[in-house]
Amino acid sequence: MHDALHKYALPSSHRSRAALALAEAILPASRDGGGADERTRALAEQLVSSIHPALGPAWRMAHELLDAAAVVRTGRRFQSLSAAEQDALLVRWEHDRSLRGPLALVALVYKIVHFDRAAPRKGGGLGVIRSVERPRWMAQVQRLDDCDEDIECDVVVIGTGAGGAVVGRELAERGLAVVFLEEGEHHLRDAFDGGIVRAHQRFYRAACSVGNVVMPIFIGRMVGGSTAVNGGTCFRAPPWVLDRWCEELGTDEFSPGAMARHFDRVERILDVHPARRAVIGPIADVMARGCDALGWAHQPISRNAPDCDGSGFCDFGCRQEARRSTQIAYLPPALERGAVVIAGARARRIVLDNGRAVGVVAESKRGKRATVRARAVVLAGGTIPTPLFLLEQGLANRSGQVGRNLSLHPSGGFLALFDEKIEPHKYIPQGYSCDHFLRAGILMTAAQPALNVAPALFPFAGRRLMSMLEQVDRLASFGLLLRDTSPNGRVWRDVGGFPAVTYNIAREDVTRMHRAMIHAGEMCHAAGAKTLIPVALGVDPIEREVDFVRFKSAELRASDISWLSYHPLGTCKMGRDPRTSVVGLDHEAHDVPGLYVVDGSTVGGPLGVNPQLTIMAIATRAGERIADRLG
Repeated sequence: MHDALHKYALPSSHRSRAALALAEAILPASRDGGGADERTRALAEQLVSSIHPALGPAWRMAHELLDAAAVVRTGRRFQSLSAAEQDALLVRWEHDRSLRGPLALVALVYKIVHFDRAAPRKGGGLGVIRSVERPRWMAQVQRLDDCDEDIECDVVVIGTGAGGAVVGRELAERGLAVVFLEEGEHHLRDAFDGGIVRAHQRFYRAACSVGNVVMPIFIGRMVGGSTAVNGGTCFRAPPWVLDRWCEELGTDEFSPGAMARHFDRVERILDVHPARRAVIGPIADVMARGCDALGWAHQPISRNAPDCDGSGFCDFGCRQEARRSTQIAYLPPALERGAVVIAGARARRIVLDNGRAVGVVAESKRGKRATVRARAVVLAGGTIPTPLFLLEQGLANRSGQVGRNLSLHPSGGFLALFDEKIEPHKYIPQGYSCDHFLRAGILMTAAQPALNVAPALFPFAGRRLMSMLEQVDRLASFGLLLRDTSPNGRVWRDVGGFPAVTYNIAREDVTRMHRAMIHAGEMCHAAGAKTLIPVALGVDPIEREVDFVRFKSAELRASDISWLSYHPLGTCKMGRDPRTSVVGLDHEAHDVPGLYVVDGSTVGGPLGVNPQLTIMAIATRAGERIADRLG
């Protein structure tokens, strides 16, 4: 492949012009606005390089591959073709199994950077809050660069997300001195401007799994963790999942009855209620109409956003502070009781004394180090960072299970165009669901995008893309979440700041995602959709019944589907036997007394629903257990 590319390789002086030609063809000008330009090309290259240095050469190679394919097909470089010829070639590549992957990757990056610039001009930006309130408890939020080098407390908690913030508050309310260490920064609502590129650079940790597909994994990295940059969806773990845990663990401590009070407490603190139709928008009517016609169960999604007015895209942060993330609902009460948050503090190693965890050494980006000594250490960095941290130090892995058993809830999408106005960008992203197939491992939810996100959902480019975007006000968008058939993923190590994660989509899950797309299409068709758009490479928009029948009978491959993951779970297995698990039922590591793991890594996935509420309920239980141990 490399020799073949070398034959057609462009001199560096022409590479930028070739890339610009490809960007302009992927995003041509339309009646709604200008297409890609030199600024788009430059920003795309900058974005790719900022994610990881190794991606730069891959980015250039993808362009060279496509340019070489143009020469092979037409005898001319892509930039030498007419606009009509370029567009026809894009359509051909979208149906070519060997070329549609590189094309989809390149197109995705160009879509992101281009429409992120265009969205504010089209009314899709959130704007910026110019001044924010600074309550008294904010004095307890510090940066590591401004702290003493030695700190003492009862419990040091690494992480401030669904696990760390919850267990920390439970301990602080029981009179224990708690210090939170957070690698990310403390962002207030004036930082949430709606920009997708800035959000992912500032609020997220870059991660993806590699296997029979490449799947992005979205993980928050800031005070509040992923709870500060999600849709606020709050599902309890299904009863049959809790029953499975009890059977596997040989206990009734996780039964629906035993966990009910922990779920109740979390829901009270988060003020969880079903989303209101006014903020869900017309997509609720679409789903209800389609599901009713088919006899399927459907309902509003419960959310931790009691004051939500539907004014922005939740995954980039809530500028109204309507969604009660842990930085709103859990950390302030802990800080008011004397707890301290130290932001910009990456945990480097656990301090051991005769094999017992007695503290943490943390480091800032500037290289300043501080040691926090404590009676107990709670590791709550998240399902991917937590095993990386343990593997780096060779801790708590006598069982060999650290980093294993990863489930990801592989997710896909489905779009449909209606005659009626839906205006998805004016409402909350995720407010309505169909759980009719939940026991079969499929959850369908509304997944309404912001204007700068919508283009990335379409699995094609060029004139077809721009034509569809002119109709975005009539777009209905759905998320399709699967309960993994087998949690076969593994977190291995950190490579230059980028987690090495492997995961293979099971054949059964490819079939299940195809079935989920069919169900979504049936629901939309019953609701009156005019065009169905499965988010799958090489699948054209469906406008005729015969084409939908053909799609139903097609055999999709894992590489045909655009996969995403928001819910990694299970990499520090809980169990009674130290030979087969990492932590006990009280969350203490079998191999390291005084070290507790309380985050999604100890949750026995997959759940089949968004796990935020379950992680928080389990962390509530863990707080009780740790407090009892510490007296």
